[in-house]
Amino acid sequence: MTGVSAEVTAYLAAVRAALADLPPTERDDLLAEVEPSLVEAAAESGGNVAARLGPPEEFAAELRAAAGLHGGSPAASAPTIRDALSRIAADPRVSELRRLAPLWWLARAYVAVAAFALAIGAPWSRTYVVLPHLGSGAIALLVIAAAAVVSIWLGLTGRSRSLVELALVVAAVPVAVHLAHRPVPPTRVYYAQIAAFTPGLTYDGAPVGNVYPYSKNGKLLHDVLLYTGAGAPVDLRPGVPDPERRVVHTRSGKAVYNAFPVRYFEPGTNRVAHPNAAPKVRIPRLRAG
Repeated sequence: MTGVSAEVTAYLAAVRAALADLPPTERDDLLAEVEPSLVEAAAESGGNVAARLGPPEEFAAELRAAAGLHGGSPAASAPTIRDALSRIAADPRVSELRRLAPLWWLARAYVAVAAFALAIGAPWSRTYVVLPHLGSGAIALLVIAAAAVVSIWLGLTGRSRSLVELALVVAAVPVAVHLAHRPVPPTRVYYAQIAAFTPGLTYDGAPVGNVYPYSKNGKLLHDVLLYTGAGAPVDLRPGVPDPERRVVHTRSGKAVYNAFPVRYFEPGTNRVAHPNAAPKVRIPRLRAG
């Protein structure tokens, strides 16, 4: 009968399990006769067949008694693991979980390869800790991909076996334990040498506070303008304005900071203090020409 709801299907499966000791022909005939009644009961009870007809086991007993059939031996009538699994599989909530089957198809492929790697004692990658080494990491990836293809094919064609599924679920436990206690990848620390930038005039990284130019005859020169090879002035600008520093100006009044040596006024005056002061150096005599 088409259009049977999931509740009716689950109830029928439970009744079928309760009548499992009957010959298949008699059981099918009984279920075929009561199926229209179940559909009608589901419509009247808003889908809750058990509320209308009682638990499926009791309904099966009434159905057996009405047909004049006797139950089998206690051993035969006792519910088996297969019956329990059938009832669980017929539960509508389990049917909803089947939508997640593709995720399990992928997961079981990884579990199969990972469990095999644990069984043979294969090493695991220290960089990609979830990946076993089956010869190499690349080979392991190919094996997992191939297992995923086979697993998806088995799922789509319905050729999966319950015992195999159960074995993979059991195998997932040691795999999960291994991943939970996996070694942490080593931390790599890289050191980069960065040149420190010192503002102002420097020499070999050390700040230069003044420059003293001399002529080839060893005479200290004054207000010598220094420039770089690119034509930029070698400025020695003060970080903080110094009122005592003697600053050279152009004829238009612009301050010039590349005139050396730098001189300072005596405090509170416009008189240069020690205009010929210089460090004690031995000036080499240069050959003329």
